[in-house]
Formats: sequence, structure tokens, C-alpha cells
Amino acid sequence: MRDETEAAFGPSDVQGILRQAFANEVAARLPRLEQLREQHDAEACANNAAALRDVHTLASSAVIVGEPEIARLARAVEDDPVNGPVAALVDALQKWTAGEAGR
Repeated sequence: MRDETEAAFGPSDVQGILRQAFANEVAARLPRLEQLREQHDAEACANNAAALRDVHTLASSAVIVGEPEIARLARAVEDDPVNGPVAALVDALQKWTAGEAGR
């Protein structure tokens, strides 16, 4: 199967497609995470299931596209949404988005 995919797209094309999909995920999910950062307290974190699903999704996707720091931060927020590094995760996602825009 791998040979068929590479023949149809090539490995760099597949990576580009995955990064574009990740960029779309970040664009869709980042506003909720920014909001969570702004109201980062125990109650806001505990009651924001959508943002926590976003964190989970972005953690997994970040691994796939080769962004281990984003994955690590997202897992830390997922493990401890009240005291986790929400601000650092948002900053890393914003920096990644800015870097991708410059490509």
C-alpha cells in the first residue's frame, strides 16, 4: 500500500497534505483554546469539554506531522487541564501557524 501511495503522490506530497490538514485543524480549534487561555481557571477548564477534545485531537495530529513539542504541550494540558500549560500550547500553535503561513 505504501508504494501505491508514494507512486500516486510521493512522500513529500503526503507530508504536505498532512500538514495542510493539521493547519486546518489548528485554525478551527485555536479560537476555543485561546478562549480557554483567557479564562483559565479550574471551573472554565472543567466545563469546557469542547476545548479538551480539541487538545486531544491536536496532540495526536501533532505527532503525525512531526511536531513533538506541540504534542507534548497538548498531552500535558490533556493530563491536567486545570494546571497544564494552556498558554504555552496556545503560543506554540500560534507560532506554528505563523511559520506555516510563511512557507
